[in-house]
Amino acid sequence: MLHRIDEIPLRAAEVTGRLFVTNFSAVGPDPAAALDRVGASVVACMLTRHEIDLRYPDYGEWLTSHSDAASSPHALWLPTPDGGVTTDGPVLELVELVVSALDRGDSVLVHCGAGMARTAVIGILTMVAFGTDPAAAAVDFRAARPGGGPDGPPQERQIARLIPKAKRLRASS
Repeated sequence: MLHRIDEIPLRAAEVTGRLFVTNFSAVGPDPAAALDRVGASVVACMLTRHEIDLRYPDYGEWLTSHSDAASSPHALWLPTPDGGVTTDGPVLELVELVVSALDRGDSVLVHCGAGMARTAVIGILTMVAFGTDPAAAAVDFRAARPGGGPDGPPQERQIARLIPKAKRLRASS
């Protein structure tokens, strides 16, 4: 069974990379196949080690072995509790790495457990970095990933706190 992988719209005309989001079941069993399916070269994982070990423990090893910046495909990993947030600094650093990859023309596949909430934090902030109005970014994310969006006040507040910084990510590159 192929699990759904959705493309998130980036409105900036000059961006050549593409942003995709999905769930763990689409990536965990065979990350290379998931990346190949959408032509992506970077995966960004938001799962905790415990979540990975419960379902696809080999995926944790794959993430570790592909975390070197020179590796291809390249893995980015920011363990974030289900329904929660991690500190703002690492979230913004991950968004910056995703934005840089997209600006290089790489396509990025972001996932958490369901590809809905933790993934939405990264997706919405990335969209804002590419010039999408924050309110429109939330609507566009939900349209591209039905059911997706922040999972309550902690994630909503984190997005709101990081919007000003996300808006400056491309201006500083």
